[in-house]
Amino acid sequence: MMLVMKRFIRTKRPHMFWLTGGLLFVLAWPVLVSAALVEVVAGKDISFCEKVAKFFGERLAPDADLLKTVEWKAVELKGQGPKTRHCSSLDKAIFDLDNDGRLDLVIKTTFCMKGSPSDSFYMFPADSAVLEQANWQDLSPLLATSDKFEKTGVFTVQPFLLDGSAYVSLTDGRAERMVIALYQGGGRFEDRCYLRAAAQ
Repeated sequence: MMLVMKRFIRTKRPHMFWLTGGLLFVLAWPVLVSAALVEVVAGKDISFCEKVAKFFGERLAPDADLLKTVEWKAVELKGQGPKTRHCSSLDKAIFDLDNDGRLDLVIKTTFCMKGSPSDSFYMFPADSAVLEQANWQDLSPLLATSDKFEKTGVFTVQPFLLDGSAYVSLTDGRAERMVIALYQGGGRFEDRCYLRAAAQ
């Protein structure tokens, strides 16, 4: 069991394995920590995971204080945009997403898939002019970056800052499971915590 645990917590494979079923065997383990409405299933540092879990409530929704750690602003693109933001929105923020000591321009998009909002993010140097180059009819300058999280399926993506570092929470479409990860650039993540909504 310890060998399996060591292999699990050292993995740097993409977090989506767990959210989409590849690591569902984790759910067979005893729950390591329980916080009010969120359970910590496994993680590299359980005390840290327990601390993070307290910021998420029912259905793994982040609380207001955690949301305020990154200041998002609506993006105004050229061209004919959507009439509503619910299923077609772009927001931007400047912060150090990959924790390399340099500020990044992070653009978060929300588009609906089968009626449900699904998030992606794209990262650029802080002084990038990508938003001036893109428009609603041509998002290719935005999509061309290799620094992104862009997957098929319904996911909620929420970058946040805690203890001086940036993390990303990724939640499945049913809001039952969550991964807390460090973004390492180039579309790579290092998983830190696996959470799930506590049984009601």
